[in-house]
Amino acid sequence: MKKLMVLAVLLVFITGSAYAADWNFYGSARVQTTYTNFKASPFSPSAAALGLALGNETSNYEQKLYGNARIGANVKVSDELTGQFEYGAQSSTANIRILWGEWNFGAGSLGVGQNYTPLLFPYSNQTYSIDTLNKGDHNMSTFGMLYGGRKAQIRLEFGDFQIAAVEPKTLVSLPVGLTAIGRQQPTTEVKFPSIQAKYKFDFDNGHISAAAGYQTFDVLSGASTYSVDSYILGLGGRIDFGGLYFKGNVWGGQNVGNMADILVNQQLWSTTGNAGSSNFDGDGWGLAQWTGTGLNDRDAIAALIVAGYKIREGLYLEAGYGYVQTELDVVNSVEDDADTYYAQATIFLAPGVFLTPEIGRCDMKQANQSVVTYYGIKWQINF
Repeated sequence: MKKLMVLAVLLVFITGSAYAADWNFYGSARVQTTYTNFKASPFSPSAAALGLALGNETSNYEQKLYGNARIGANVKVSDELTGQFEYGAQSSTANIRILWGEWNFGAGSLGVGQNYTPLLFPYSNQTYSIDTLNKGDHNMSTFGMLYGGRKAQIRLEFGDFQIAAVEPKTLVSLPVGLTAIGRQQPTTEVKFPSIQAKYKFDFDNGHISAAAGYQTFDVLSGASTYSVDSYILGLGGRIDFGGLYFKGNVWGGQNVGNMADILVNQQLWSTTGNAGSSNFDGDGWGLAQWTGTGLNDRDAIAALIVAGYKIREGLYLEAGYGYVQTELDVVNSVEDDADTYYAQATIFLAPGVFLTPEIGRCDMKQANQSVVTYYGIKWQINF
């Protein structure tokens, strides 16, 4: 019995030693303090539901923990094997942002887990979360920045090129008048993952990136099958001139909402996280439209431009503008669009301690749709 116990202890010791790793923990605490003015509040299902006429204005002071406040660690097992985990605070509840393992096999690397998809052009530092309360730094996602989110994927990287098989999103929009079959998402069938890729080319004072993605799934209705094909093509980059920099991207495609975030109408409250609810119609999210008897594809285009300047070490200025547009691919369809712009300063009080005053606006453009104007400060300490 004693020999068995000794062997068990030795086995645990040997096993633990074989997988010993360097754990470098990090964290970021972030709090928003903002005054907002809404014309037709974007954070309610409808103005009518609140007994308010569209166009009524409300002003609020907001103070909350950013949803992308985080704690995590970078893990190094060996030169070949690394990992990362990161938890956030979405809606004040711990959620997995990143859980990732990567194996460098010499010619390239294989990554497995949840991480940012290749459809990412991180060119804006906009802080206010326009589309979802408690979401965290917005960075113009949904309003110009190409952002495919953090999803489960299997990714291969070869230098500056990456390609990934990404978990697919299978959503369609449901027109308001679609009542015969209810407001629920139809039955779908998926046979392939979303395939996404990006290539980055660096030069002396900047870089250029190109990205692409494709996804397909079927909507099943009785004996009929309808295919929802999505694709995205994008180009972005950055260039520096001393302390001055410019960043921008343009991207677009068909039924893009199943691979990247875009939003063009007043239903800011109707996030894809509510897709299973009877209220969700998804009409502003760049999704194909399900009519109950067929599908209408939706075309989209998005762009942003950002400029910034480093005044001195610890003091930075930045301003940006983003634009999005979608249109159903049917005769006599009407374009739906929105834009946002902001100006900010980032002020470091000490290493890892800084605040970002920001003023901005989001206009959903069409009559009786939301207009959001805000000004405030993001407080952040990285540790």
